[in-house]
Formats: sequence, C-alpha cells, structure tokens
Amino acid sequence: MFIVLFVLFVGAAVLIIINITDDPGIDYWDLDGENKPPVSKLDVLRNKPVFYGAGAVLIGTFIAYLLVRR
Repeated sequence: MFIVLFVLFVGAAVLIIINITDDPGIDYWDLDGENKPPVSKLDVLRNKPVFYGAGAVLIGTFIAYLLVRR
C-alpha cells in the first residue's frame, strides 16, 4: 500500500512541476512572431485539468497515507 501511495504522490508532484515550468519565456529578438515556439512532447500534460487533477491526487494520497499510518 505504501508503494502505491508513494508512486501516486511522486507522479502527481512531477505533473505539477511540469505544469509550473511550462513558460519558455519571451523571445525579444522575434518581434514579428515569425518563429514558432518550440513544441515539446510534454505539452499534452500542460493544461489546467491535468494540473488540478494532479493537485487532487497529491492531497488525496497524503490524506490516505495519514489514514493508513494509524
């Protein structure tokens, strides 16, 4: 049970980190916008439902750990 909770906790934390670090910044030398921003394979995971779902899983696994620990 501890291993399952640990995997869920770490996976949710990784998804939150991926969502927080999604901004590539502003390219000040591309003023006319002809260069497209780089596309990443992780862009699928960078949206609000994934972010909030990972937060719910993170909180849920922590509460489940506290309940199982008793």
